[in-house]
Amino acid sequence: MNETLPLVTVVALSYNHEQFLVETLNSIQNQTYKQIQLIILDNNSQDDSVGKINEWIKTSSLDPLFIPNHKNLGVCAALNLALEHTKGEFFQFISCDDILSFNKIELQVSFFHKLPDSLAFIYGNFDFIDEHGKVLPEMNRFEKNGWHSVYDLPAGKIRSEFIQNYSLCAPTLLYRTSCIHAIGRYDEDIPFEDFQMNIRLLEKYACQGMMEILCQYRVLSNSFYNSTSLLRIERNYLHTMKYVYGYNYQQNWVILLRYISTKDGFIYRILKKILFYIINLISKEYKREYQIK
Repeated sequence: MNETLPLVTVVALSYNHEQFLVETLNSIQNQTYKQIQLIILDNNSQDDSVGKINEWIKTSSLDPLFIPNHKNLGVCAALNLALEHTKGEFFQFISCDDILSFNKIELQVSFFHKLPDSLAFIYGNFDFIDEHGKVLPEMNRFEKNGWHSVYDLPAGKIRSEFIQNYSLCAPTLLYRTSCIHAIGRYDEDIPFEDFQMNIRLLEKYACQGMMEILCQYRVLSNSFYNSTSLLRIERNYLHTMKYVYGYNYQQNWVILLRYISTKDGFIYRILKKILFYIINLISKEYKREYQIK
């Protein structure tokens, strides 16, 4: 291990991932970058994840810290717990069903050294894979956004752009740990960690993207996101937007409309009908005036 290289803390979070976690942990251990602190947390899995993790640790060269939680803390609280033990200058989180590219950390640490200290995180490209590890190319977000080279990638203090079009994948990100601590770590009142963290960071710091494929993100029908109700996803969005409400009146209107859509009281039901009737009329007038079919 080269002591002159900065330490990178990788947090692997497991919840009922016994089928995939060995592949995830191997992808961390087999990184070309060797200055790694590995923290493994299990969020009270109901399968044999803890047993599989303990077996893997016996042969691991990383000497990981394993924290088996006896209740499910949620993602954000679990990450805050991990941050209490984090020693690395840089920090990365991965769910134990995803896979890091073999040189992911080396590429990003090298890139960080070329950039100013005002940079909070570097993100990158990624592949979606199914439960069997098959790549799903039709889902590539970089392609859909027209990001074909590094010059196309959003960079800098681009909070407004990511609020409108958030296309990042959490395990591709490598963070400067001090930036996360500076903004108060993760907000434990919401279920999804990366969107709110990055929106908050981009108020004060900058980011940079890479075109390289940095991870494989597994799409499962029973994943936390896919098994979460649309109402809870909307409430997660609204809770996150408290960090940006008031900065842009157009964005405020979007937030308020989405807020109204989550309400089900009698007054709100009437208000929704009136508002969306008016919006529909305005939409028809706009399309008529500008000859939009």
